[in-house]
Amino acid sequence: MVMNFKKYKLGEILNVTRGASLSGEFYTTEGEYIRLTCGNFDYQNNCFKENKSKDNIYYVGDFKSEFLMNKGDLITPLTEQAIGLLGSTAIIPESGKYIQSQDIAKIVCRENLLDKNFAFYLISSTVVKQQLAAAAQQTKIRHTSPDKIKNCIVWIPELTEQKRIGKLLRTLDYKIELNRAINQNLPILDH
Repeated sequence: MVMNFKKYKLGEILNVTRGASLSGEFYTTEGEYIRLTCGNFDYQNNCFKENKSKDNIYYVGDFKSEFLMNKGDLITPLTEQAIGLLGSTAIIPESGKYIQSQDIAKIVCRENLLDKNFAFYLISSTVVKQQLAAAAQQTKIRHTSPDKIKNCIVWIPELTEQKRIGKLLRTLDYKIELNRAINQNLPILDH
């Protein structure tokens, strides 16, 4: 079977939006809403993680409802607070709990051109990560922007192939997560 690939700028097949600017005076240690930070990316395993690095992760100020995330939303960081973070992706695990902050980009696929599961792996692919790293502003903490993400060039297969590949990779990741959870709960045996 021959797979045909088509060249796109990411901006032709997805939209990228920056989150809300949230005032530090409303950060608290408990509350209803959690502000997303770069600490929500497990960039080594390319998945979402609860942020345990800070205790003031809750936000009690006002914010626009468009920044409240839904289960299944695809996100990527806009700042690199650890090498390898730019281009990481994560999927929001539940609705109505997380606020998209300004360091976090939301990715919305054009459904007739790009499968969301496929996009999860495409954004975190070496080809996109290298383009983001090359375009990142060279400061102590590197930054990217929605426009820089949209300018990345990719080659992708047609939608039916994307769906097949995306589903397969998500299934494999799910099995890896299950195995990791099982291994963490196994008792350590002395020999």
